[in-house]
Amino acid sequence: MTETHSIDRTVSKTGPIDDSLIKELSNDDDAQLNNLGIAPTKVERNFNIWSLLFMSFCTSVTWEAISSAAAQALTSGGSSSLVWGFAASATGALLIVLCIAEYASMIPTAGGQYHYVAKLAPPKYRRIFAWYAGWITMIGWVLCATAGIFATAMQIQSWAILFSEGYVYERWHTSLIVIALTSLYTLFAIFDIKRLHYMIFLAMFGHVFGYLATAIYLLVHTHPKNSAEYVFTDATNLSGWENSGVAWSIGLLTSTVSFVGWDSSTHMAEEMKNASRDLPRTMIANVAVSGILTFPWVIAVAFCFTNLGDILAGPVGRISPFAQLYYNVSGGSQAATIGLTSFLPILGFCGTGTAIISSTSRVIWSFARDGGLPEYFARVGDRTKAPTGAIILTWALISLISLIYIGNATAYYGISSACTAALIISYAFPILINAVCGFQHCNVPRGPFTLGRYHRPIALAALAWSIYITIFLCFPTIYPVTAANLNYAAPVLGIGFLMTTIGWFAYGKSGYIGIEEVIDGRHQ
Repeated sequence: MTETHSIDRTVSKTGPIDDSLIKELSNDDDAQLNNLGIAPTKVERNFNIWSLLFMSFCTSVTWEAISSAAAQALTSGGSSSLVWGFAASATGALLIVLCIAEYASMIPTAGGQYHYVAKLAPPKYRRIFAWYAGWITMIGWVLCATAGIFATAMQIQSWAILFSEGYVYERWHTSLIVIALTSLYTLFAIFDIKRLHYMIFLAMFGHVFGYLATAIYLLVHTHPKNSAEYVFTDATNLSGWENSGVAWSIGLLTSTVSFVGWDSSTHMAEEMKNASRDLPRTMIANVAVSGILTFPWVIAVAFCFTNLGDILAGPVGRISPFAQLYYNVSGGSQAATIGLTSFLPILGFCGTGTAIISSTSRVIWSFARDGGLPEYFARVGDRTKAPTGAIILTWALISLISLIYIGNATAYYGISSACTAALIISYAFPILINAVCGFQHCNVPRGPFTLGRYHRPIALAALAWSIYITIFLCFPTIYPVTAANLNYAAPVLGIGFLMTTIGWFAYGKSGYIGIEEVIDGRHQ
């Protein structure tokens, strides 16, 4: 397969794609983009199915995400919420990913969810639906990138708290670490994107090795362990909610946060070879394999998570419960504690941090390319072959959001719930349209991967799960509710939707182009 030709996009405001441009299309991937109304750009197709599959694994970081958020499940629903909640979340995520994979096979673009909405929705509502879908996808990915880098920063800071004598924990230290990490990842995303294809293989090795090392260490060194009855039936409720079902559902935040971000490969679709065929495989394989393999890890951890009160009361029990767990189990061993909690930072340095910045920037780039943001953010550098403006905007947004933690730690923790809820809403939007309208308004043929006649039942089941989990992601995690313990996910989402609505009437209604309607491979 030949290298993608470097061709700037011709936006519909300037007229249709010229016939000479069509002759320059270098492969079937580019031809398919042209049929969707998108001309090839200067980004290069450096990724194949394996590198994007591993990237998808390393941006969703299933077991690592659970390790950073385990306290939520263990205090709201207990061990059963951690174990069976994970099984439920894996099943719900698989339903969602099957639907999204079908759309991605038809429409393999960097826009992902909002392009699916644009093509599935009735013509009358396409632009406004795509506008909202685009903004919620951007908000979800910016918050997801922030939360992921924040978790790495907290892990690094927990080492200083435990092992640096005289260190005094300050929230502004965390913000500075987040900004420093984001800056490093951004430089790689701009100037070394070609190497990400290779770096992600190293990150995947760390992901797998950490999975085995952490579980084996805990099983060998934890004595006594919890009983099987405790692991599978415990319903500890320290949330204050009298209804145990509500508490158990709130605890799903722990497992749900580990099943978002798998769409990172979607937003790199225009840099992938054979995207229409292989893109669905990366997403389905990620969720299915992560669900099957991480479930034993969750059970193993549940057997070893003893003395919850001692863990949460420890110096880093609230900011990094697993660091405190390893510290307690190892008797305060610095080597064991740092070694077993170093995998998240290692993954970040080995490519995951660059991958999450890159994926986020591709959503912004795609939306700007369709007229949703200033044209500057749609440009691709001649030398870098990367959307530099979109990457810099990603860096700026993450850095600004990290400053919130200095003033209000509780508000910042709401980002974890908000990012998960926003991404699930972004998945649910095209699924909702597909469940209601099917493919009757879509002029794009079904791709290599299709659910056939089962697409609507699966879409309805995925939609039901999305609604259920979104409600509890926004639920107050502690009762009675105060300003100090408020779940800020709902306010964050509310502000996001308000900004989107204002933006629509201020600019989008007249200036947003959207992905063009196509007739016979030409712009309408």
